[in-house]
Amino acid sequence: PGDERIPDVKKGDTLNVADVRLVERQTSPPDYLTESELISLMEKHGIGTDASIPVHINNICERNYVGIASGRRLIPTSLGIVLVHGYQKIDPDLVLPTMRSAVEQQLNLICLGKADFDSVLRHTLDIFTRKFRYFVDKVTSLDELFEVSFTKLSETGNPFQNAVFVATI
Repeated sequence: PGDERIPDVKKGDTLNVADVRLVERQTSPPDYLTESELISLMEKHGIGTDASIPVHINNICERNYVGIASGRRLIPTSLGIVLVHGYQKIDPDLVLPTMRSAVEQQLNLICLGKADFDSVLRHTLDIFTRKFRYFVDKVTSLDELFEVSFTKLSETGNPFQNAVFVATI
């Protein structure tokens, strides 16, 4: 009952156990993010600007990574889920906000005159070029993830089996 108080208990105290029960319950996953919650998370991690955040959200909808349900909840599609799992499998940095946030921080430093544009550009291109090459080398490991959720491209007669993967990078 709501009016019961928990007694003051100190280390070494002995308590009488009045009742022991085993209750079976299941945890439930958290609800899907709303657009406003996603915007808050993007702002928290320093990703995007007031002008670019709506563009990012529009992009993930247009690319069919998420759908929008009632209450403006973003529901991941099969494609979105498979891509996230695939990116995590190949390079977990690709699904974390830290990489994007680091680039945004460098861009802000350029704007403030505290970083050199050419140096930041070279450094960022170097990182993403290496990540891209590594990803392309490992992209075939995504085949099994896609084939579980989607028709095999080889069954469609498409000779470019990995074209889908490269096009979404």
